[in-house]
Amino acid sequence: MSAPVGSDSRKSIEQRGAPSLERLLRDPGYSTLMSIARTRHLSRNRVVISAGGKPESLYLLVSGLCTARQVGSRGQELLLAYFCPGDFFGEMGLFPGIQSRSAMISTAADSTVLEIPYQQFLELTRKYPSFWLELAGQLATRLRTTNRRLAEMPVLHASDRVWQALADIAANGGGSRTAEGRAIRITRQDLGKLAGCSRELAGMVLRDLAIAGRIHARGQTIVLLDHPVPSQQLPDSDPDLDSEN
Repeated sequence: MSAPVGSDSRKSIEQRGAPSLERLLRDPGYSTLMSIARTRHLSRNRVVISAGGKPESLYLLVSGLCTARQVGSRGQELLLAYFCPGDFFGEMGLFPGIQSRSAMISTAADSTVLEIPYQQFLELTRKYPSFWLELAGQLATRLRTTNRRLAEMPVLHASDRVWQALADIAANGGGSRTAEGRAIRITRQDLGKLAGCSRELAGMVLRDLAIAGRIHARGQTIVLLDHPVPSQQLPDSDPDLDSEN
């Protein structure tokens, strides 16, 4: 049994600031951005960007979830990040010397994505420089998040890291709202990679969080409850927590 989630991780998800999409929707240039972008509606597990491909466009996730994955030096798959609504990705091609995509981006849920050719994005930023500030801010946030995870991994218990990974996705508008809270679809394996632990340990933490009344889990869908209600001890084998289906 893993340790309970620490007090620092119990802060309300709603207090973590406005998701990127809310800021973009308020930007006076957003309607122009929509007019120059190609809107793509993609089902789950569709590849948006292939590793090694030629970089030609910037992307903006409007709804759903996307993941960034890369092949490591030993051939293992690395999960780099989850992208939430309002997140830009594919931005490295804007910078000199980048000849090919370094990671694969795919949908983790049914998603709507805007595809914006680099040249048109650059022309748009001349009139609306706020888009550069938003993009730079997102890059800085990702770097800060990565640094925090690396620093906290040796000192935080796995339960705190798993909760933090879920809370970060929810705070950025990932998943969908339900009557009970925010529902996120994520595999135990991916959750373990984000939290720096095994798939099995991530599943054990989810069981503890369910007992504590902080989540409901059914297969790959995890609901972070708005109003935690501690439950009774779960049976030794709970299919909703053990199953990935």
